[in-house]
Amino acid sequence: MGNHKKGFSNFLFVFAGFVSVFVFFAACVITFLEVYSYRDSREEAANAGAASSGVSSAASAASTASPSVSSGTASSPAAGAATADENLILVNYSHKLPDNYDPDLITVYGVQINRRAAAAYEKMDAAAAADGISLWISSAYRSSERQSELFQEEIEGYSKSYSSPSEAEAYAEKSVARPGYSEHSTGLALDLNGVRDDFDTTPAFQWLDEHAQDYGFILRYRKDKQEITKIKYEPWHYRYVGVENARMMKEKDLCLEEYLDFLQKKGSVH
Repeated sequence: MGNHKKGFSNFLFVFAGFVSVFVFFAACVITFLEVYSYRDSREEAANAGAASSGVSSAASAASTASPSVSSGTASSPAAGAATADENLILVNYSHKLPDNYDPDLITVYGVQINRRAAAAYEKMDAAAAADGISLWISSAYRSSERQSELFQEEIEGYSKSYSSPSEAEAYAEKSVARPGYSEHSTGLALDLNGVRDDFDTTPAFQWLDEHAQDYGFILRYRKDKQEITKIKYEPWHYRYVGVENARMMKEKDLCLEEYLDFLQKKGSVH
């Protein structure tokens, strides 16, 4: 009996020791797991924060880099002044030719003309001749000094009909642009076959009406666009704008001012 009790006590002692070791081991495992889990959660939080910061920074950079649509963009013919296409430079009653503008002139056909316009006109002249049509350039580039002389002559002519100098000047401006406001100063404008009001009754005009756009030229001062151009109808005045532009203007029935507004709305003017 005594031996049995002693053996049982030894079993309890050993069992208690085993339990203690197991509990200790379990506590260590749990502690390790908690510490490891805490570390992982901290790392995940840090990584998430970094990712969030990176996305925010990228978005901020993209926002800064991306151009926005300016509310100050003009919706009038002024848009033409800012176009990157040199063939579309706008010079009219309200847009003065920039002081630093280079017309890139060459002398051909006895006149000075922009180099690009000259090459295009040469092709057009040859095509017209092949169809039995005779074209010639009456006037092309004019300096500001020459334009000033023509403007003063026009004022003097109207002063005979109008008692007020301001009235004479206002009417003169419908026929001859002020110095600095004439397309002829760009080197891109041509007066063809003489300054004749009846030019639109000739075969040459009919040929130009059908083919000029294929060589990059447009009838600049049309009869049905006088309210927009502020210049009276001039069937002899042609302007080089480039083939693509000329064909589009012909197709859409637009004058230069209207076409520049059209391009601006499309986002093609820079």
